Amino acid sequence: MLSINFWNILWTVVNLLVLYVVFRKFLYQRVMNVIEAREEMVKKQFDDVKKSEEDARKLKADYEERLSDARTEADQIIIDARARAEEEHARSVEKTREETEHMLEKAKEDIANEQEKAQQAAQAEIARLAVIAARKIMKTGDAHDTGSSK
Repeated sequence: MLSINFWNILWTVVNLLVLYVVFRKFLYQRVMNVIEAREEMVKKQFDDVKKSEEDARKLKADYEERLSDARTEADQIIIDARARAEEEHARSVEKTREETEHMLEKAKEDIANEQEKAQQAAQAEIARLAVIAARKIMKTGDAHDTGSSK
């Protein structure tokens, strides 16, 4: 049967108190040091994660700024290239116009020269034919004169 004995309870309480004092003296500080070390480690890890997140945000912002700058620069390069292309096109059109005008003037000069040469050639041919005709007339006239004088 189960009986409650005062001395048993007293010694159990004394044993518990001695055990508490021994644990407190030898184990409590060590366990608390381990717990504090873990708390420090967890806190350091949280701080490192926060710092890493902040660094990542800064890198992302820097990347986005660079990307924006690159897009702006690319747009400016395209605008400049279009302006240069338009200028080159205008120069090319002007050069072609000038060459066309020069060729047209040269063609007009060539036509005028050819007309002059043709006119001179025609005049020379007319003069030659006139001389030939005059010779024939003179021959026929001489022949006619010689035939009538006989």
